[in-house]
Amino acid sequence: MDQGQQVAIWLFDTGAKLFLGLDANGPVSRWVVVGAVLPLQDPSIGVWLDVKYVEEVRPGDPKERIRYGLKPGSCLIRWDFIITVQNLKNAEMPDEPRMGFRTTPP
Repeated sequence: MDQGQQVAIWLFDTGAKLFLGLDANGPVSRWVVVGAVLPLQDPSIGVWLDVKYVEEVRPGDPKERIRYGLKPGSCLIRWDFIITVQNLKNAEMPDEPRMGFRTTPP
């Protein structure tokens, strides 16, 4: 990842809750951190990001999204918290990643 690159980083539920200091016993959600890559200080631990926002998508209603702001926005996202990273052209609304096998009718 290049410095200044806009990215969406999808996090595991447990990692996101640790990162935000939330109760780990709540329902499992989908989490995305949106921001710009900062210069690497220690790439062996994770990626430094200037976080624009963190978004939670709760189960049951994919349109229900809760945004969290962070101050200061300069944060380290640990590699072991990350599911996948998307390069963004528009930092307002990342697409949910579609991964895995799909069946196609014959």
